[in-house]
Amino acid sequence: MGGMIPAVPVRSRPRAPAPPPRQCARIGCQNLVHKPTARYCSVRCSSLDPNRRARLRAGAQRGRVLPMAHQLTLNFDAAEADLANLAAAREDVPAGLARLVV
Repeated sequence: MGGMIPAVPVRSRPRAPAPPPRQCARIGCQNLVHKPTARYCSVRCSSLDPNRRARLRAGAQRGRVLPMAHQLTLNFDAAEADLANLAAAREDVPAGLARLVV
């Protein structure tokens, strides 16, 4: 009888009871929701819900316009000058391979 201890699952706290099933949020749908955090019974109901579509449409139309002071300025002249400086210092043929070039 070696010192084997039987494996017993340990739970720090008891599980909460499952919430009662909810009805789909789409008007006219009588199905129950399958997941505890979901609002709709299916992806199809989610896409067909007129309230959800109205919320999404309002959010898309509300698009934010950035004032000119906050817009990103792209200065390519400085970047191209930096690239030209890097290219001037770069060798076309590395010094160690110069003997291989004819």
